[in-house]
Amino acid sequence: MIVLEQGSTVAEAMTLFLSRGVSRVPVVGESADEVLGVVYLRDASRLTFEKPKQAATALIDELVKPALFVPESKKADDALRQLQLESNHLALVVDEYGGIAGLVTMEDLIEELVGEIVDEYDRETADSEQLGENSFRVSARMPIDELGDLFGIELDDDEVDSVGGLLAKHLGRLPVAGSTVTVDGLNLTAERTEGRRKRVVTVLVEADQALLDARAAFATDRDREDSE
Repeated sequence: MIVLEQGSTVAEAMTLFLSRGVSRVPVVGESADEVLGVVYLRDASRLTFEKPKQAATALIDELVKPALFVPESKKADDALRQLQLESNHLALVVDEYGGIAGLVTMEDLIEELVGEIVDEYDRETADSEQLGENSFRVSARMPIDELGDLFGIELDDDEVDSVGGLLAKHLGRLPVAGSTVTVDGLNLTAERTEGRRKRVVTVLVEADQALLDARAAFATDRDREDSE
């Protein structure tokens, strides 16, 4: 997690904003778990533009705004609703021990629920790669109906459209690398993350034994009917 320390100058904040391509950064005290608030690019850039001579010495402490905190166990849709109600675009995620586990943005939550928002700076990832007879590596952006087609089953969900969204919904929180759930006979494991928000970009999908047994039984019944 990118942070600024209490007592940093506005000039130092601007350097961080521009070099890391972010627009909001948490400000911490003596440790990363002591989050004092959030400083925004718009406030730092306004001061730099209006009072350029002061930017080198002015402290970010005067620009810090209150931070929003959400528990790590909070479901993605509930966290998104809270951000919307409080007109906030960023929240600090608190783990079960009271420490800061990271941060989440409104874009993260929307992408996990409805599919990734792609812009001109996003890297393209192949939709699927077969790893074995019953396993694939797929893009988190892949529509869930296409995932079902890979395994010869019907996947449908009224609340989410993408594999990443399906994973987040059944996990009950934003997935991290290694997060695993089973949905309709498919084991979904978040594999690769990238970017400053640690967004899941690829998911490993494998048919579980129950699905394989059901497919085998269906094939046996079909062969029996064909032979009669």
